[in-house]
Amino acid sequence: MSKSMIDKHDEIDLEVSHADQKMINTFGRLNNRKHELLRQKKFKQEDLEKATDAQDDVFLADDETKFKYMMGEAYIETEKSETEELIEKYMAQLEEDIKKIDEEIEDIAEVHKELKVHLYAKFKTSINLEE
Repeated sequence: MSKSMIDKHDEIDLEVSHADQKMINTFGRLNNRKHELLRQKKFKQEDLEKATDAQDDVFLADDETKFKYMMGEAYIETEKSETEELIEKYMAQLEEDIKKIDEEIEDIAEVHKELKVHLYAKFKTSINLEE
């Protein structure tokens, strides 16, 4: 028996109810959101690495050194201590943002798990919810 015959034989011909379609759509929307969050997390982690590098550079500079700190699209001149504070606040915000993203990804994973259980129970091999 060929593989294609086995696959077709294993598939179950079920009618997709409105509730099932809503679950499938929810799964897809959450999957898209998860991928968007992963992209955001990557950018935030890159910004955090850059901020860490900047923090190291400021630490090594003389106390008399003036720094140009970019805020929005403008640069402001700051003292070393001010610059250190600004970088620390920025890094703390990035870390908080990353934590929130991780929490939302975990929430999505839980909902995905519940949806998979229900949908695979009904549709078996007729549906593929894997990446």
